[in-house]
Amino acid sequence: MSDLELTVRGGLVVIDGVVRRADLGAADGRIVAIAERLPAGDTDIDATGLTVLPGLVDVHVHFREPGMTAKEDFATGTDAAAAGGVTTVLDMPNTSPPVVSAAHLVAKREVVEPKARVDFGLFGLFSEEVIEEIDGLVEAGACALKLYMGQTTGDNGCPEDDVVLLGLRRAAELGIVVGAHAENERMRRVLVAELQRQGRRDPIAHLESRPATIEGEAVARLGRLARLAGAHVHVHHLSSAEGLGEVERARGMGARMSCESLVGHLLLDDSAYGRLGNVVKLNPPIRPASDVAALWDGIARGAIDCIATDHAPHEPEGQHEPDVWKATAGFIGVETMLPLLLTEVADGRLTLPRLVELCCTRPAALFGLGERKGSIAVGADADLVLVDLDRVGVVRGEALHSRHPITPYEGRTTVGAVEMTLVRGLPVWAAGELTATRPGRMVVPRRTPSEPRGPIRRHSATEPAGVAG
Repeated sequence: MSDLELTVRGGLVVIDGVVRRADLGAADGRIVAIAERLPAGDTDIDATGLTVLPGLVDVHVHFREPGMTAKEDFATGTDAAAAGGVTTVLDMPNTSPPVVSAAHLVAKREVVEPKARVDFGLFGLFSEEVIEEIDGLVEAGACALKLYMGQTTGDNGCPEDDVVLLGLRRAAELGIVVGAHAENERMRRVLVAELQRQGRRDPIAHLESRPATIEGEAVARLGRLARLAGAHVHVHHLSSAEGLGEVERARGMGARMSCESLVGHLLLDDSAYGRLGNVVKLNPPIRPASDVAALWDGIARGAIDCIATDHAPHEPEGQHEPDVWKATAGFIGVETMLPLLLTEVADGRLTLPRLVELCCTRPAALFGLGERKGSIAVGADADLVLVDLDRVGVVRGEALHSRHPITPYEGRTTVGAVEMTLVRGLPVWAAGELTATRPGRMVVPRRTPSEPRGPIRRHSATEPAGVAG
């Protein structure tokens, strides 16, 4: 009898940037053998005619639990992920209550882990209290911290720059990444007030209230703060040519800055407002075609590190609300990400190895998960997606697994489909159906702390500059 608990045989496999024919063997949830031919394992999967990818790593999802489960919960969210070939998700902290402390993170894990069909990490919130709470969040296993520099769902406060600097310094010392929603909140408020005085309520007003300069300014400021603190910052949902230029400028000045682009910002432009209204309301907004082209150019040049979804479900009434200021912001995407990007591969815009780099290898590495996630290698978790690159489909909301499957890609033709998804060697999606297995576990990143840079204390407004803590 073979020592292998699982074999995946006969497929084309993406390994180290090369597509080649190989068999994979797994035991105890990890890949233990890669060879041209392997004996059958206890479970033998025939992948003939299929391509085997590492499970996708989506570093930006909102599964809304706890407190917002009318929108989504971890069961429906991870169901959608499994059906879409996403085997690891990093979930954001702007829930109710928000994840502002170790106690909140532990409580959230206890609630969501039994429901998880795929593996997950939990962000902690970079809040006004972060200086007191960051050590506990790291000890409790937070995958990263999320800094909101601009308003979004949950209306969590945007910390002032002194708090950001001190929090970034401590994050560097603890080796935890800080992800940022980079928009200038005070500038946004001025523009919103002006548009509202004009009586504007149409979907395009949202774009006008959040121009690229609002993103660019916040990215530039974040880069300077990160460089001063020695921290690794990650810009979520980078949406504009101006923002990308500021990322590259910050890197040139020595900042440790990575960034992601969303599927929505790559596949939709501002013409979508006329067709779909507030269904495509997003923070930051869907932008003109020139910004979309700049993002694709950034991907081609390697300036954009990874692609994510910002999977952000809401109830139908919020998404179909005609008044843009009352409408909810965000839409689902974790289940459609891979089929949509495989379609870009079929159209020649991406190669398959580049898709794997952007959606698997690089996001796992950025968030300290690279030893176990994001690649097909001996020792890595057996997180695998078997895809049929030729299978044509059509995006239909009624077939998706989110609680409210409203998608801006309704009716879009796709080329490439997920046939099977495995999490640590266990099938969670097969033959068009979810399995009975919910093997998801919380993942904790490997951290690389920096040297301490001095005491962590916020000065009061009455203290003179330079007072030692």
